[in-house]
Amino acid sequence: MSGTAPPSVFSAPVVVVGAGVAGLVTAHLLAEAGAEVVVVEKLPQVGGLARSFVYDDKYVFDCGPHRFDTANPNVKAYLDRVLTHGGTTFPRKSEVFFEGSYYSWPIKPQNLVQLPVRTAGRAFVDLAVNGMRTYGEDNFQNYILRQYGPTLYKEFFEGYSVKFLGIHPRDTHSDWAKVGINRAIIDDNAQMQNLFQLLKSTLMQVNKQPQPFLYPTNGMHEAWAEVSAHLRAKGGRILTGVGAELRGSNGQVVEVRAGSETIRPSQVVWTAPITLACSQLQQPVPDLKYLDLLLYNVIVREESPRDYQWCYYGQTDLLINRVSIPRYFSPKTAPPGVTGFCCEVTCMRGDQRWRHAERLTDWVVDDLVRVGLIKERNNVIDVRVERVPDSYPIYHKDYPRELDKARTALGQFSNLRLAGRTGLFWYNNMDHSMENAFQLTRRMLRDSGRPDVEELKLASGKA
Repeated sequence: MSGTAPPSVFSAPVVVVGAGVAGLVTAHLLAEAGAEVVVVEKLPQVGGLARSFVYDDKYVFDCGPHRFDTANPNVKAYLDRVLTHGGTTFPRKSEVFFEGSYYSWPIKPQNLVQLPVRTAGRAFVDLAVNGMRTYGEDNFQNYILRQYGPTLYKEFFEGYSVKFLGIHPRDTHSDWAKVGINRAIIDDNAQMQNLFQLLKSTLMQVNKQPQPFLYPTNGMHEAWAEVSAHLRAKGGRILTGVGAELRGSNGQVVEVRAGSETIRPSQVVWTAPITLACSQLQQPVPDLKYLDLLLYNVIVREESPRDYQWCYYGQTDLLINRVSIPRYFSPKTAPPGVTGFCCEVTCMRGDQRWRHAERLTDWVVDDLVRVGLIKERNNVIDVRVERVPDSYPIYHKDYPRELDKARTALGQFSNLRLAGRTGLFWYNNMDHSMENAFQLTRRMLRDSGRPDVEELKLASGKA
């Protein structure tokens, strides 16, 4: 990073590029502290990867499953301040579809006895001898082999990983499991590297209660509307429907162009793709790629036979990767007797799926019938297709080196701060983005000479 101290956030406007979770929360907290803040968002609505889609004023879908972890005291303290309309609280219920049956997920040791006899037997044998095996380089494949053994790796993880990411687990960095999949589907408390750990974990989880979470009553968009209102009440501005373009000079970002407006910022919080920041500031663009997402929001005049919030579908002959059901986050997201299924399909921008997404609608509906979620195709009211670019960072095995190059190049600009999933190239969840915003705000205020930063109303952990 540059040795030059960044300008005070109180000397000129702070420009926040991107109105996703990290961007909005950072902007709100800075505005509360007295800074002039301008948020620039290229989409017509706020929320970023946690935004909602509302159809006909009665059907609500998010970009996949989103919820707040109120077990995190920092997140809870912030939500208690900003969510004036409250929300619904439910225990987590997620599943995985495997060989025609549904299993609770994250995988628990006791789930092994529910597997097909042959698969369960081989998995137990793996665990009995896994401690005597050695594995090679620390890639995704070997990480999972060490944790679960060859059978569960082949049955659960290999196919889903290739299907989801488009690259083989041996070419995927182990961080995809340590940072990404651990948050999505692996239970760190369910250690299964050998039979002793299996028995211990099973006994520990016999009476374990599902994790509760909070969801805004009318959809996730309600939370971001409230944060935006708080931000504007403190004098902050949000420019939607316009992109941001940076211009750097002498180790600082000196201009941010947003549509017809040119802003000379004190500091810039960048939550857009890190590769785009490199390009705009004329730095070498690293070999870092993002996975894109197609959402098929299917509206059906039926009750769902499954009551999960979300479920993983790893079979390679199914197009869908994950399905979430908004009504099990809040019943206000669909009228009575109607179920919405948010079906996720990964792709790369510009490929056949991305360009011809609408042609895959029938395939998605067929998948929902095959896995038992839809009884009658004639009951499908509508299918809305949404394209969501830059949804996941792709952790290929060389990504740490490329990411370090990008950080070093952008570190020359003393008033540029990276944040959020795409800005940090960090596979996180919504709560991590909020923590990132809390901590970033504290650092920015400390750097700007606010000795009372600890007394501000910042829900935050240690910076």
